Amino acid sequence: MIVDHIRNFHFYKGIHERINQAIDYIQQTDFTNIQTGTHEIDGENLFFNLIEYETKTPDERFWESHKKYLDVHYILEGKEYIGCESFERMEIKQPYDEQDDYYLLEGGLKSMVRMQKGDFMILFPQDAHMTGIMVDTTEKVRKVVFKIKL
Repeated sequence: MIVDHIRNFHFYKGIHERINQAIDYIQQTDFTNIQTGTHEIDGENLFFNLIEYETKTPDERFWESHKKYLDVHYILEGKEYIGCESFERMEIKQPYDEQDDYYLLEGGLKSMVRMQKGDFMILFPQDAHMTGIMVDTTEKVRKVVFKIKL
């Protein structure tokens, strides 16, 4: 897992070619008028979901992890906590969903990262995560989640 502000991405450039593409896309795109939903950049190799939701308590959220894709989360509006834990420390709650590439997991919430506008997080398959956790009160979060095929 990598967490930072977009202005510091140059420190991570070169980790993966498609991560570079995703960050370049973020830096060159005005997301203001882009509708929620899935948007392709390079077919199934690189695409993003623009999503909006209200943050909630951890009890109302869920743990997930992926197998075929890594995620790059980028906050456009609002703030949230994202829970993070090693996949090996979690229990599989529901078998792997091959079509939508996710595990649903169970485990305690031991570590949270506060994310706000301009922050990005890179999550690899070993990084279980719980998104959408409220910081102070429930609020709207608008963000893009890039899916990068491994």
